[in-house]
Amino acid sequence: MLTSAVMNCYVLTGGRSQRMGRSKAALFLDRVTEAARPVFDDVLVIGQQEGAPIFGVARALRGANDRAFILGVDYPLITREVLQFVRDRGGVPMWNGEPQLLCAVWDLAHLKEIERRIAEGRLDLRGIRETDIIPEAELRSRFAGEPLMNVNTPAELEAAERWYG
Repeated sequence: MLTSAVMNCYVLTGGRSQRMGRSKAALFLDRVTEAARPVFDDVLVIGQQEGAPIFGVARALRGANDRAFILGVDYPLITREVLQFVRDRGGVPMWNGEPQLLCAVWDLAHLKEIERRIAEGRLDLRGIRETDIIPEAELRSRFAGEPLMNVNTPAELEAAERWYG
């Protein structure tokens, strides 16, 4: 377990929601922040106009003491229990075979690489957080349903609504 004295959660709400066709923040922000508030010292909402999540992660890390929990607004099924487990365990959860980089603990040490990538015009977060992966099997054995379902399209929203009604 990697708990620290203070850890804030930074909820990223930027992006154009083009695939969704409407604002994901308007759809999910209240639900996501409600799950995060009991788990973190503070929950801060970061909206970035640039669109790429790397800008929001950089902004969050610039404001963090040492570590920060980065949470995309597009996880409407996230629960307090999952957030607490990932926070305490540290690292990046795998879900549906993909690392969930926007529902993970990030260290201030990652900021240098992020800023280098931004300067180079490389806006992908992949490869920065390849260590401390939380295996999907471990998560699925602990948590029922689809708490790490990432919702970006109307079809995914419809599937998510079947899970939480």
